[in-house]
Amino acid sequence: MKIIEIRPRRKFVSGIVFDIEVDPKEYGADPDAAGLLSLDSELCEMKHLKAGLELTDAEISALVRESHIKRAKSRALWYLSRGDCSRKTLFDKLKKAFPEYACEAACDRMEELRFLDDEAYAKRRLQRIIDEKKVSVRMAKQLLKLEGIDADLIDDAAEVAEYDPIGTIVTLIERKYKNKLGDKAQNDKVIAALMRKGYSYSEIREALSQFDTPTDYCEDY
Repeated sequence: MKIIEIRPRRKFVSGIVFDIEVDPKEYGADPDAAGLLSLDSELCEMKHLKAGLELTDAEISALVRESHIKRAKSRALWYLSRGDCSRKTLFDKLKKAFPEYACEAACDRMEELRFLDDEAYAKRRLQRIIDEKKVSVRMAKQLLKLEGIDADLIDDAAEVAEYDPIGTIVTLIERKYKNKLGDKAQNDKVIAALMRKGYSYSEIREALSQFDTPTDYCEDY
């Protein structure tokens, strides 16, 4: 089929007008506002697409695929420029707008460029979770696992993380729980809150020993 016109549409995208009516979805393309088959504008220039050019169905499908991949790579760069993330997180963001093959290609390219590195990300992210959320390493590992990071990478990150459980618990108590310490019922609530952050009872008890509060009645934890 023959290209009749290439219409610049929204930013970075052009609509292709053919000499016969085309359903963009048949080629895996997204229709633009006018229902035209849309392609990345820069790709159109690179491929020298212009009015009068004849294209086969296979060539159109290949152009659509290439367009999706090119746009997914650009979007991936934009996401990474705004913040650190894992491969899974980036893939999931891209999947909202692009086919899976384009998301995979974009993630692969970001890894080749070293803009995406799950090993380095796991170390940075695990340390940030520990520092900001004041949780145990065990809890931080669980939270990081939810982000789709490989378990071995998480274990490696945990081995090099800077972590002082007793000191962190003491800081938490001083900042948030000191005024809540008192009788057994009150202390039990504080202990339960700290355990929800992943700390063991032995760690909590050692930290509580630095405060003027009994800990010998909590052996049932």
